[in-house]
Amino acid sequence: MISTLVAAMMMIQNIDDTGIAVAKPVGQAVLEPITGSYFQIFEFYGRPPHTWRHAARMVKGYRHKDRDGHLAFVKDGATHFFLVLNFDMLREKKMWIGLSAKCNEQADLTWLDDTLLSDGSFRAWSPVAQKKFRDDCKRQQGSGTDLPIYYDPTEFGVRWEVGSPTLNIQHMMVEFPVPAADEGEAATEQGQ
Repeated sequence: MISTLVAAMMMIQNIDDTGIAVAKPVGQAVLEPITGSYFQIFEFYGRPPHTWRHAARMVKGYRHKDRDGHLAFVKDGATHFFLVLNFDMLREKKMWIGLSAKCNEQADLTWLDDTLLSDGSFRAWSPVAQKKFRDDCKRQQGSGTDLPIYYDPTEFGVRWEVGSPTLNIQHMMVEFPVPAADEGEAATEQGQ
């Protein structure tokens, strides 16, 4: 009976092979004043997988102050340092962010909003991460495999690292950005 109920719930929620684990917030959402985004850590609980793909899919349903969430975009140094300074847990636990390397003809590093990492200048790689994802993508060239990027705390600081599609990480950094309509209204008000 219980297995039938779980199967029915999975069909209703359109859950796929990314898993059925859920996540709960850890601490409070914190406002980053420059971008106007709120950031918050979430922790998976329940049976793995706790993969990047599962996190990216699941977070789409999270909301804070009428804002839709996604895995965090860390496109500049100000956001990176804001996260490191305001979330102690980031300096202790690995965490998913919204960046991955897609193994096509080359390793295309793309944020979940489809912007390329190369469109910006900020990088927070560990010393060996870039070589690792290039080598991994070279071995899987043309496969379209996503190699997820995560924050990895080390004795040298909090840096980006590359993982495998099946890597399980218990925590994720979630961003709740200003809704697009509000961005346009704010720009109009500033221009007046």
